Amino acid sequence: MYKVRAICKLRREGDRMSRVDQPKSIAKATYIMFYAIIAVWIGAWILKIQLGRGIPWLDTSQGGFVYWSIAKVIIWIIPALWLLKMSGRTIRTTLNLSNWKSWLGWGSGLGMLIAVTGIVPNYLLGHPILPTEFSFPLLNVVLIAPTLEEFLMRGAILGNLQLRYSFWTANVITSLMFVILHVPGWYFMGVLLDNLAQPIGGAFSIVLVSLAFGYATHRSRSVMGGVLCHFLNNLF
Repeated sequence: MYKVRAICKLRREGDRMSRVDQPKSIAKATYIMFYAIIAVWIGAWILKIQLGRGIPWLDTSQGGFVYWSIAKVIIWIIPALWLLKMSGRTIRTTLNLSNWKSWLGWGSGLGMLIAVTGIVPNYLLGHPILPTEFSFPLLNVVLIAPTLEEFLMRGAILGNLQLRYSFWTANVITSLMFVILHVPGWYFMGVLLDNLAQPIGGAFSIVLVSLAFGYATHRSRSVMGGVLCHFLNNLF
């Protein structure tokens, strides 16, 4: 009888330790996956440059849109789905579309607050407030980027890190990772130093808006809050 009780106690202790260690393991796996994403993302930029030399179409706005849309789905979304699965979450709970009033309110509210910083200067300078014509780069900026970036960064990564840290700690870490996600593109476009050095419109601004995207996601309990906030920020 004593041995049975001892075995049961050891099992309970093991289960408790497993529950404690699981968030740490999920956070560690999330970091490793992010580093892998960055490495492959750099490879995608190198591949784009090499392919562009033999396929001029890839250097057009349409070709670039198709290439990067496919690359983002493969390099960002597939790993994001794995991160959701390994943390026991689902696409349905991450999107939480049924909570539409909350994500619509928080996403549009915070998004418009950020958008004011672009609307007011454009109005005062006599520039158009909204885009005046359709283009593939515009479609990427207002639709593809907000949707895919938010699903990866706020849906998968922020959600996983919140299992290990407080919301604000996880949000700050995710925002710094969000900047890192942009670094390869800045480097290959030759604007890395400019974006790291300038206080407005560069890396620092991206950290601030990323914190807002994360907060919209957190308060609305849906990544759609971050998507909508991101959309409005890019639109204006």
